[in-house]
Amino acid sequence: MPQSTQTAVRTCRLLYYGPAGVGKRENLSVVHRTIPPESRLQVPVEDPERQIAFQFRRPGEEPWHVYVQAVDAGRERPRLPGTELAPPFDAIVFTIDSGAAHLDQSLAAFESLKMYLDSWGLDLMDVPVVLQYNRRGAPDTLPVDRLESLLNPWGMLAFPADSSRGEGVRETLKSILGLALNHVASRPTATAGTPQPQPAGMGLQLEYGPPTPGTEIKPETAARGRAILNELSPPVVVPVRIPRRLAAGRGPLRLLLEVELTDDDDV
Repeated sequence: MPQSTQTAVRTCRLLYYGPAGVGKRENLSVVHRTIPPESRLQVPVEDPERQIAFQFRRPGEEPWHVYVQAVDAGRERPRLPGTELAPPFDAIVFTIDSGAAHLDQSLAAFESLKMYLDSWGLDLMDVPVVLQYNRRGAPDTLPVDRLESLLNPWGMLAFPADSSRGEGVRETLKSILGLALNHVASRPTATAGTPQPQPAGMGLQLEYGPPTPGTEIKPETAARGRAILNELSPPVVVPVRIPRRLAAGRGPLRLLLEVELTDDDDV
């Protein structure tokens, strides 16, 4: 009687991370809809907007089980001393709202991500990270090059997207998946021996917790965001002509400016 064999399956775990409401779940929903039903895997939480899984095979390789989860910044549970040694993710998509009004939110989320990685003894250079500049259809959308200069000094891969319309979702996933698979395959434990089979249902297993103290938008972060916004906004120049004689032979000159706001663009 022939013995049954179990195909070795390697696991890759992707984390979509960023402030609440920036389109992380829209990304997962779009990806889930495009995955053929026969390639979908069961996950502990049946919520295509929070956690999905699918099987992926690169030419000439054994199949991979890919688990994808969306977590709001500040709601992840950092590693506690004495707990597991390996982080529950292999790569991260940091999702950003491209609107100017959300800059302070993005800055605070970056600080939260750094704290989370630090709890695992990692930094942004130790794990594949791709940025997604989402919500490109918003009225106050900033140019990508401006976002790059403000939010990506590390030169990480970044993609413009509008997940509500499915734009940029595939490109983001393709990039982070390729980086993640290479990252996992390059680990000594992955190359030294045969990959171990993984049962269906294993994945990120990240749990939402209460907002982590210290990950809220700090006053200095909000001030930095406001300063950036002020930088982006052109100054309003109001020409004023004053006779020189009024300032001659006196101390400091006090000016009173009365401003009236109007909708008339011809003013």
